[in-house]
Amino acid sequence: MSSDWTPTEEEARTLARYKKAKETERELKPVVRAIGLKGLRSGATPAQLGELTGESDETFRRIRVAHDLPVDPRYESRAQLARARKAAVPDG
Repeated sequence: MSSDWTPTEEEARTLARYKKAKETERELKPVVRAIGLKGLRSGATPAQLGELTGESDETFRRIRVAHDLPVDPRYESRAQLARARKAAVPDG
């Protein structure tokens, strides 16, 4: 690896934007998770929160599970099937 590499101006701007975005993400992540938890408690679905935040639905499913929040009754049968599939997979 060469120690004399210097990014072009455009590359430097892009890298700086990316760094700022990562800093902003670190700053906002706990706030977004708290808002998500509040939303889940108020009846929001993981899919709704995922759509609003750009996070995956799984992020909010895990928050729901971690806080022992119930699954919306409309989706309980799907949740039971998912739990059964997960239980059937042997530990690797």
